[in-house]
Amino acid sequence: MIAAGGATRPVVLVFVIALISAGHVEGLNNAFSLEASDDSLCKPRQVHLALTSDPTEMRVMWKTLGSSCQPGLQHWRLRRSSNDVEDAQSLLSQSGGNAISSSYSSDDMCASPAKDFDFAPLNLHTFIMTDLEPGDWYEYRLRDSSDTLSFRASPRPGPESQISFVVYGDMGESDHARAKAPGARATAVYVTRDVIDKDVDLVVHVGDLSYANGDPEIWDTFMDYIEPYSSHAPYMIGIGNHEYDYRTGKEKHRSHSKDPSGASSPYDPDWGNYGNDSGGECGVATARRFIMPEAYLDAAQQEAANHGSSVNSPFWYSFDYGSVHFVMLSTEHDVTPGSHQYKWLEEHLEGINRCLTPWLVVCMHRPMYVVHPHKSNRIVAEHLRASLESLFNQYNVDLVVSGHVHSYARTCNVYDEKCVDNLDKGTTHVTLGCGGHKLSDIDHDQYDWLDYSETKFGYGRVTADGDHSLRLEYITTDDGDIRDTVTLHNDYDGRDYCRGHGHRNHIEIQPAGGAANAEAASSLTTSQ
Repeated sequence: MIAAGGATRPVVLVFVIALISAGHVEGLNNAFSLEASDDSLCKPRQVHLALTSDPTEMRVMWKTLGSSCQPGLQHWRLRRSSNDVEDAQSLLSQSGGNAISSSYSSDDMCASPAKDFDFAPLNLHTFIMTDLEPGDWYEYRLRDSSDTLSFRASPRPGPESQISFVVYGDMGESDHARAKAPGARATAVYVTRDVIDKDVDLVVHVGDLSYANGDPEIWDTFMDYIEPYSSHAPYMIGIGNHEYDYRTGKEKHRSHSKDPSGASSPYDPDWGNYGNDSGGECGVATARRFIMPEAYLDAAQQEAANHGSSVNSPFWYSFDYGSVHFVMLSTEHDVTPGSHQYKWLEEHLEGINRCLTPWLVVCMHRPMYVVHPHKSNRIVAEHLRASLESLFNQYNVDLVVSGHVHSYARTCNVYDEKCVDNLDKGTTHVTLGCGGHKLSDIDHDQYDWLDYSETKFGYGRVTADGDHSLRLEYITTDDGDIRDTVTLHNDYDGRDYCRGHGHRNHIEIQPAGGAANAEAASSLTTSQ
């Protein structure tokens, strides 16, 4: 269970499933009323979805201003057939479920300035919709809301599944911090377009979410930014330095029991540039607002995870989506061989079924390959490569997506800082730290492994064409252009491929401009 101070507050939630026939919802008159309440304290806010480890489920999370609201939800399947009414009536008899309400306040933070904000405990709610048909479309409506929202249930893992997802990092919000995050609003506008108009399935945010430093108003603004699309597509997040990094007191490595990752002390190696970048949040706000797959919802499970090689969601975890297997790592925690996270990663990579999910994408906030002139980040990258690169190569990781450096950069198929024949080894690394926060400069004198870089706000759109190809497009948010495209192709060669030893047989690169931009041209205009 999740609640401030370890307390739990389960809320019984009654829900119904009904099928739509010719645009009319049958059977809802027999369900509880979901009419919007005059009491705005119970109006659902900041609605967002997330995957669980089961493709027949979808988690929905939201916030209310009131503390005594009774959460409720209806969801129904979008399907038209001759027996819709009969099916709807049979589904209405399904039993209810439980919602979980949680909270946090400044008292839960690890350090200042986050713990100095004086705000009442937040009212956060979550519920898992179950018995979904993988890949089908659904609509849902929360109690005390007049909004009907839609989403696509997660497709079953499989090599023929075609999916698309958006990925970026380092977004922030432009209302309170326009000078620091001038591109955040444009990112929200363009990603909303992709999710709503182009049916993008999934959004992945690789760390540095709100830059709130404990300020609940900044968190609320960020959540309002993403709600137009996170309420329609699962919003999967990773941990960045601005979510987790903290220090307590004068002692650099002083421990703190409130750390939700269970770490005995903040990660701050002498060679790194780790500090108090979360403003003392230490992951509390992120872990409470975003419940990711395999999350531990009680203290006993979390404690067990701290002494082994277990998943530690939302810090490190994994999930399947169609033909892609995603691994989310925390570069704000120890990833050296022998660490808890490394043990989990090594065991996890060994067990991935590449016949079922032929594509393997690793998401991690800090990049393993860093462009000039970012010296301190390049030092961190050297240590990350020393810990992870041989493991990634052993298990044929196809794509590594990172943020942290506020620009776009894509490597060649690289191993040990050298471009290599992708039939033998290597991985493509992409940095997408250009989601909205103030951009970083890039020097022209770069490494041989850098294929393309640009200092513009934007995001990545990735399309997996079953087991055949994985295409990443870098889209800029000042004009909607596709500025860079790379396509990976799989070598489907039977047993070796299924064990992960078969790999890409070639990589196609399309330079910026040309036909790609013509296809991406849009009449949509945004202001930053």
